[in-house]
Amino acid sequence: QQLTMADAKDPRETLMYKMSQTKGLEFFKAVVLVSSYQDQYAPFDSARIEISSRAEGDPSGEVYREMAQALLQPVEHDKLFRFDVNFKIPEKNLDTFIGRAAHIQFLECQPL
Repeated sequence: QQLTMADAKDPRETLMYKMSQTKGLEFFKAVVLVSSYQDQYAPFDSARIEISSRAEGDPSGEVYREMAQALLQPVEHDKLFRFDVNFKIPEKNLDTFIGRAAHIQFLECQPL
């Protein structure tokens, strides 16, 4: 419920929203955000802390913008890096079809 922001009726009362308002990213030497269109478990825009065009029509779109802004505004632009990863996954199975294989690659791929 917490990751889907369903733990409170008011999105600004959810754990994810409250965490986004907490300082932290600006204290790192570099902030590296890694995403993949192949990963269907973690939305591409969310992994990059970007607002998708789908948020425009979403009633919570303003909340998402507030969260992204609160997370990234304190971070210096030259310390923020976004990488898009395309995994070579030769086998075709249920995991690749549902996007799970790419999600697992982020966890298991040592070079990343």
